[in-house]
Amino acid sequence: MTIGTHNGKFHTDEALACFFLKSIPEFSNAEIVRSRNMEILKKIDILVDVGGVYNHEKRRYDHHQKTFEETMASLKVLPSFNTKLSSAGLIYAHYGKRIISEILNISPNDSSMDDLFYFMYLFFVESVDAIDNGVNCYDCPPKYIVPESLSSRVNDLMPYWNSTKSNDEDYLYEQFMKAIKLVGTSFTNKLESTYYSWLPAKNIVKEALEKRFLVHSTGQIIYLDKGSVPWKSQLLILEKELCLNEKDISFVVYKDEINNRYKVQAIPLKNEDMAFENRALLKKEWRGLDREKLKELSKINDIEFVHVSGFIGGANSLESVIEMAVRSLN
Repeated sequence: MTIGTHNGKFHTDEALACFFLKSIPEFSNAEIVRSRNMEILKKIDILVDVGGVYNHEKRRYDHHQKTFEETMASLKVLPSFNTKLSSAGLIYAHYGKRIISEILNISPNDSSMDDLFYFMYLFFVESVDAIDNGVNCYDCPPKYIVPESLSSRVNDLMPYWNSTKSNDEDYLYEQFMKAIKLVGTSFTNKLESTYYSWLPAKNIVKEALEKRFLVHSTGQIIYLDKGSVPWKSQLLILEKELCLNEKDISFVVYKDEINNRYKVQAIPLKNEDMAFENRALLKKEWRGLDREKLKELSKINDIEFVHVSGFIGGANSLESVIEMAVRSLN
């Protein structure tokens, strides 16, 4: 079996598409051929990101042709996603559940498969599609440069423009193989984290939401007995499912198992572009004070700290962090 893609400069999408294909049995031992020669390409078993054709029956998965406008929604795979697909998204659309099944060694009919397929597109593959198709993440200029991304790491594997190897196809092939390994490791790590950690947290966060009025009569504070639970994104998703709005819940209190104390933390706004903006903050006069001054001002004997920005604080008892949250609500 052979997998074909274009030669020359490589990108994240075809590297990820090749990793996806190599993850499933019929392509696991396939040779990867890099070329734009149509005489060579027409003999290849499956093509990604080259060839000018999208045809699933013929195993042709290019997205560069003028007529191509496919999305997960248009393919009736994931109706809520309208980002134009790259070769990575095309392969994921058709083979994604098999890929997940093979990597995790679980049944394609596993009860978590639909969630895994959905959230791995949301958390990982969609950004690859968007970047390859020139879709900006923000509608305004970012305030600072994020020093590294998956795409930048792949790009860093390209030979320097002034290197003697910049046009050496053998060297480019070697570097492309490294790119496949890089994106594959990144995808696998995210998939395993989602399956083993993130998805199991959903029921814990949901139960905390259901019991929030037992924590305080306002229902604006939820309690998690394990602070290590990945609660933020789960909470935002569950709020949408349960038709709750930002005014309903303001703080999370939880046990900090590492330091053997309790913390109270503000809940971020639903807008992911404002990840550092919160629905409520701890009292302004507490922020950034040393422990003794904080105890004196708050009259909470076991209070430990309040961050200078007000988004998080701590104390040695659950009752105290709940009090910190309640007084901040008022």
